[in-house]
Amino acid sequence: MNDGERLARFEAALAALAEERESVIATLDDLRAHGKTRTATYQQLAARKLVLKAALAPFEEAGLL
Repeated sequence: MNDGERLARFEAALAALAEERESVIATLDDLRAHGKTRTATYQQLAARKLVLKAALAPFEEAGLL
């Protein structure tokens, strides 16, 4: 694998994480709007949001997102 392919894979993985974060946030907003903040789904998504935030934080600090 050359550097260009490796960079493309990295950028695709990073974009997928950022896209998942946006999807989770949208779903949480929808659940919140329907008053379902005490459901297991909401709690699991809230935890996933925190994991994604922590995973993406170094990239945001470096200006890559």
